This record gives sequence, C-alpha cells and structure tokens, in this order.
Amino acid sequence: EAVAEGAAAARALDIAAEVAANAPVAVRAAKEAIRRGAELSLEAGLEVERECYARVINTEDRLEGLAAFREKRKPQFKGR
Repeated sequence: EAVAEGAAAARALDIAAEVAANAPVAVRAAKEAIRRGAELSLEAGLEVERECYARVINTEDRLEGLAAFREKRKPQFKGR
C-alpha cells in the first residue's frame, strides 16, 4: 500500500490497531506461521499454517468470532 510522504508511521499504527483488535490467540498463530513459513517451500509453509490453525480451532475466541459474525455484533475476545 502506498501512502503519502510522511504518513507511513500513522498508517502503520492504523494497521497495528486493526491487527490488535483481532483474537490474540489467532494473531499469535498467524505471526508464527508467517515467521516460520517465510523461508520454506510452499508445501512446508502450508504444513506450518495447518499446525498453527489446529491450535486455534478449539479456542473460545474462535467460537466467539463465529457467534459475533452470525449475530452481527463486535466480538469480545478473551485470549482463550
């Protein structure tokens, strides 16, 4: 994304706030998948992604996100 000169820091903070508003467990898993998978082959990177997602599947936050979407409300994540 291109931003106007001098606007990069403000845009970076906006993006960080968007990320921080998501489920903490899922954000950690996504960051891990990106960090670990960045230098791997596609197949190996997808395996890392599967491993990370498997840890998120049974979390309370995932169920809360699904319920909030279904009920058209903002989710209340607890990091569990």
